[in-house]
Amino acid sequence: MSDSIHRTDSIDGHGYPLCFKTHAGQLRPGVLKIQDAQDVFITQARAMGGHQKEAVVTEGQLGSSWRMVSDEGPALKGTDLAPFPLGYMSAGLQADLLQRIGQLTLAQGLELRGLSCSLENDYKFEGSFFKGNGVGHAYAPRFQVRVVSSAPVEQVQRLVRQAVAGSPLLASWATPLRNTFALYANGRRAILRDLAPSSVSVDDPFKTWSQAPTPLAQGHMLTDIVAKAQAVEVKNPTPPSGWETGRVDIPIHGHCDSDHGMGRSMTWANRMGGSAFTIQSDDRHSGDQAPSALAHAYAGIAFCFMTQLLRYVEHHHMKVRALRLVQLSPCRIESGTAQAQPLDTHVFVHTEESDEVMERLVQMSARTCYLHAALGAALIPEVSVVTSD
Repeated sequence: MSDSIHRTDSIDGHGYPLCFKTHAGQLRPGVLKIQDAQDVFITQARAMGGHQKEAVVTEGQLGSSWRMVSDEGPALKGTDLAPFPLGYMSAGLQADLLQRIGQLTLAQGLELRGLSCSLENDYKFEGSFFKGNGVGHAYAPRFQVRVVSSAPVEQVQRLVRQAVAGSPLLASWATPLRNTFALYANGRRAILRDLAPSSVSVDDPFKTWSQAPTPLAQGHMLTDIVAKAQAVEVKNPTPPSGWETGRVDIPIHGHCDSDHGMGRSMTWANRMGGSAFTIQSDDRHSGDQAPSALAHAYAGIAFCFMTQLLRYVEHHHMKVRALRLVQLSPCRIESGTAQAQPLDTHVFVHTEESDEVMERLVQMSARTCYLHAALGAALIPEVSVVTSD
């Protein structure tokens, strides 16, 4: 991909880790627990040039902030230096489900000696970027959860169902949402005619960040929170091309191990080319050594949407000098059941194009973003449980 957006810096330009803490919070979000709570995760993202993107995710009003980066593999002519957007969602889905199972196991006094899962998460693109009629699709995530416990199988299965019902992330997949948007062109908010408008305004990330995020000078964090992994054996791979035929299948595979709220996920696209990445998460109430699983997932949505924006800017030769966004991801749990909440996305551009062209950009990107497609459909997760003693 050519640099349709002016390159500001690069993922490997400063030698920073792929993920680090930028702000130490006072309190972890309540929605990480199995209790009634309400929080908003805020993601600020920007295009760095090419397919490289940077985001800072703040975990609720009093939580920490984490910087993450994303890239694409060779199939989209990326540099493959950081996880692809759908990989962040894969890691978030797995780790969030497992940590909730772990909490419920502890709360119900059940023995637990091992907890892991695998995930197959498929997406599809149809249409043409060049013609502007492309559409992204998502399919229900398919989990296989493995539990090592002496507890009765029926009790474990009931507990897993409770964990699924209590996940704000899985609720947003299972419930069709009418997500909202806002567009700011050259510092001025534009009127949206064909998209559901946001009811709030947010600050431009360029005003929030006078310079690129840097790691905290001190802080007890995991090393290699996000890192490239050893190559994964790809079974029955989907061809890496297909854009010219008007249909591309994108199978995302992963697996995750969880230990007392600490998750370690591996994720890869089940096709030749491109790397596997490990993504670690920390969902402990008193821990804060890595982003929560929800933070990884919400970063993935912002990265996926940003990818679509960048691709349309390139394909249609739009005169856009800078591209950034703010995404508000609300979470709510009531009576042990998560309540799906619409996503609110604010796009900021410096451009020579008209408001109508920029609205068309946002509209096309929302239509082709695989994760916005997931949140706009009723995709009830398929979960099988394997138990052993």
